[in-house]
Amino acid sequence: MPKNQEEKNIISLLIQYQGAKINCDLDQFLACLHEKGDFHFGIGFMLSKKELKESLPSFWAGLKSGSREFYPMNREMITGNYILTGRFFNPQIVINQESAEVIMTFMKWGWRLRHYISMIKENDQWLITRLDWETN
Repeated sequence: MPKNQEEKNIISLLIQYQGAKINCDLDQFLACLHEKGDFHFGIGFMLSKKELKESLPSFWAGLKSGSREFYPMNREMITGNYILTGRFFNPQIVINQESAEVIMTFMKWGWRLRHYISMIKENDQWLITRLDWETN
């Protein structure tokens, strides 16, 4: 349960982010992101929002194909980016005026991985500035 309106707004953004990720909805996904952010992509690359816009459609197509050749060689390199289902839970939110740090747990079939999300509030709207994953 959100402690205040700011947490409620952040959780709303996290729900939008999760839905966009799971549904491979590029427009909704990008709407969650700040123009000057850094976002984890694939096997440990950090990309800008513009680079994600170019790279995500083919990445998501690879995920949907189910081809084993698409996935990393070992499980240590697989992050939540490679999984279209599953869920986020237990968000730990720390707000510091116009910025926030969130640690969520991502779970699929009992497999768990922490997801680190940084946010900034601009023009009364929260946007994600950094997406990163715990190393597996």
